Amino acid sequence: MFERYQDVLTHLPEYSKNVFRKGYFKWLLNQCKGWGYFSYFLLAFNFVLQVISLGHSFSQTPVQSLLAFVGGNLSVACVIGISNLSGIQGWCGAISAICIAATGFMAKNYATAWEQIGYLIFLDIFCILDPKWNDDIQAEKLESGLEWLKYGLFFVVAWSCTYTIFSFTNDPRVFLDSLNLAMAITGALLELNRKREQYYVFTLASIFTIALWFQTMLQGDGNFALIFSYSVFFLNDMYAFFSKNSWFRGEVSKKA
Repeated sequence: MFERYQDVLTHLPEYSKNVFRKGYFKWLLNQCKGWGYFSYFLLAFNFVLQVISLGHSFSQTPVQSLLAFVGGNLSVACVIGISNLSGIQGWCGAISAICIAATGFMAKNYATAWEQIGYLIFLDIFCILDPKWNDDIQAEKLESGLEWLKYGLFFVVAWSCTYTIFSFTNDPRVFLDSLNLAMAITGALLELNRKREQYYVFTLASIFTIALWFQTMLQGDGNFALIFSYSVFFLNDMYAFFSKNSWFRGEVSKKA
């Protein structure tokens, strides 16, 4: 389950040379080309929604609103990049993780904040270090009931641990907050191991995260920004389920 981490960590000097190598920024720019029309539509649609949210909340909470605006836009770019097998996901994910984590701490959604820190450390940094992560990639299915059981048990243990830990804080939404963190950890592990079933987890996570931030907003600790971005995640997941040109369907490969 953890072979990808082992490969990068045991060859860290080699992988570290991939960052800011010659032509690196040109390579990143090229990773944004050739996406489907629906992907570009989602980016633009989300940007409009984020501008509306920023205008609605900026006067009350300027710092939180700006952080949510940046995080909401870049997180969508990251997720759409993943769907298009694009190497921008590392940097977009890393910057958005920092912004959303800060927003989460301000809103007392501590598990969600640590979720983003986990993405940064265990996924985004590794994707940055390994720019060939998306080269000629083929999504794989979980091959047996034993594999399903292993990931299922991993989720149960993760949720039990996160719920227990954050129940000792003043997190007012610990049930949903810890649930989202456990699902995110499980989904990230599936993604790193190139498993199609990650989309089931991330789709469910989007639904529960929308519920979390909606509840947060009703309690006066948040705004529409992350509700909008996770709604776009959900639309992107639906596209992945039904489009022929998606990683979930296992019919796409892309070279750097």
